Amino acid sequence: MLRVPHPNSVDNNHQRKMKMSICQKCNIKCEEVIIDYEYKGIILRNVKALRCPKCNEELFTLEQYEAIRQRLRNVIQPLRLKRKISTAGKKPIIYLPNDVVEAIDAKVGDKIDIYVEGKKIIIEKT
Repeated sequence: MLRVPHPNSVDNNHQRKMKMSICQKCNIKCEEVIIDYEYKGIILRNVKALRCPKCNEELFTLEQYEAIRQRLRNVIQPLRLKRKISTAGKKPIIYLPNDVVEAIDAKVGDKIDIYVEGKKIIIEKT
């Protein structure tokens, strides 16, 4: 299991690093290691983490976690597609490509919410 500390759980950086370097289960000092980190099928290589030498649990300092988030932001591109409004009968329709349906983890027959925010159309799986 990977753990990340809550930002308000410790008062200052030094105390946070000291607390994070101790395994909560084994009460043993964790070692800094380099790992491969996977998130939704994306593998980040050479990621710094802390690992307990006894139980092998891996956890991250806030700084390590922020570095992972930044690397993921650089890799994951938002899905943006252009579509033309068509008609079915006399009503306007937009066909959703499979990439969009997969991105919201939906399938044919699922119910979705569609709403407008400003000039944006938002689609969410319910």
